[in-house]
Amino acid sequence: MIQVVVVDDEERIRLGLVKLIERLDPDYKVVGAYGSGQELLSVLGTFPIDVILTDIKMPKIDGLQLIDLVQQRMPKIKFAILSGFSDFAFAKKALRQGVEDYLLKPVNKAELTELLTRLKNTIELERLRKTIAVSEHIRFLMSNDSEQLPDLMVQSAIRELGQTLLFSHNYTVMVLHTDPELKTERLEYFLSNWTEPWRIVTWEPRQFIIVLAVKDDSLQTSIEHARRLAERVPHLLGMRIGISCVHLGVLSLRKAYLEAMMAMQQAWYENGDKAIQDAEHLVNHETEMLSIEQLRHLDKEFRPALQLLDATKGQEALIKWMEKVGASMTPWDSLYSSCAAVIGFILSERGGIPQVEVEQEHEAMNLEPKRFTTWKAFKTFFLEMTEQQLYLSKKTRQGSRAIEVIRSYIQQHFTEDLDLSRLAEIVYLTPSYLSKLFKLECGETITDYIISFRMEKAKMMLQTEVDLKTYQIGEQVGYPDPAYFNKLFKKVVSVTPKEYRERVRL
Repeated sequence: MIQVVVVDDEERIRLGLVKLIERLDPDYKVVGAYGSGQELLSVLGTFPIDVILTDIKMPKIDGLQLIDLVQQRMPKIKFAILSGFSDFAFAKKALRQGVEDYLLKPVNKAELTELLTRLKNTIELERLRKTIAVSEHIRFLMSNDSEQLPDLMVQSAIRELGQTLLFSHNYTVMVLHTDPELKTERLEYFLSNWTEPWRIVTWEPRQFIIVLAVKDDSLQTSIEHARRLAERVPHLLGMRIGISCVHLGVLSLRKAYLEAMMAMQQAWYENGDKAIQDAEHLVNHETEMLSIEQLRHLDKEFRPALQLLDATKGQEALIKWMEKVGASMTPWDSLYSSCAAVIGFILSERGGIPQVEVEQEHEAMNLEPKRFTTWKAFKTFFLEMTEQQLYLSKKTRQGSRAIEVIRSYIQQHFTEDLDLSRLAEIVYLTPSYLSKLFKLECGETITDYIISFRMEKAKMMLQTEVDLKTYQIGEQVGYPDPAYFNKLFKKVVSVTPKEYRERVRL
């Protein structure tokens, strides 16, 4: 809405302009019409004004004097002047004073429309810039400890914010954690009937900051507003609102934000679709925060279950642990690091996973609590992930043990016919699955491993068993066909068994 004031000593022109302006666009609102500059000056500052449309020639205080006096008190108001042909010299002087434009009497509707449209665009752009600047200053002071910042930066933020109506009162900070469907414009609509000054700052996906002016030092106003806000967005499940204590002065913004964030995080743990928590009633985390001792207790129950490949007991231990975490309303940073540690432990127990892959799996899981609307959603996701990882760990460990058995069997029975089907029967696996698992674990096929092991044995015997013929050594390492043994040996070692024996004797 653009607030317009008309000043003209001719009543007919003044009232005609009022009617014309209000018919042009519903975004223009005439908030005052005065017959003299003195009348306007007597009420100046008691209500907001964006544009003053004033006649130049008026008794006592003319238009130029009025503009000068208003600019001294409210320099951001825009001016346009009304003049006759004989006032043109005055009009030129007015333009040098920063007046936006002038209109010749009688006023032409098209010219008035063009002027007001141009002023409206200018004012809305300035408002947008100011909104962005104020939001950035709020974000800046909330994100940083002012005592650690350069004085010039802090003073600049204080100066800009101090000029806003919002920080001339006590205020509270609200942190809203909600469904990503809620957009800033929609939230502004829900807040439009709040009579106290407020400001929305988009913080992160799912999170908004609301700074709300309060008339006294009571939280009740903010709590009531939060309740009404939650009621107005029934389609968004899982809204969580944290409210800070009452503060005064922009230097308390960070403290207020941290209080509201902690309150919101505790509300995040509550059951139900909506939850509101204020900083005056926070659960004391000094004794209830997730501790190293709790992790050790979990490890005591969890590690043996994992080592025994008992995924069921491992999951039961995690469920009990998560119930304690939820009851203590653990802060998000502690919750994240603890849950990440649990996942890291499961991955490490699987073994054989490169660090890069471990980090990639961590990243893919994305256990940041802020991603989840509620604790219930986070807990469900975490337990599903751990159940999946425990299953994979069990499967991997079982597979690793099966491969250990197969390799040991090959080493002890390398002289025998090592058929894949026979090997698979030993560990109760299908031949195809054993083949894939062996390749995954060892980086080579079972056939290649058998050949490699037998060739190493053959090389050793060619060096030490000098009385044995090469075909006899072939028989003892599992190749009764001399021609096949010679061919295979040369393929692996690059020389025949006879050539190899002669070389090692030199």
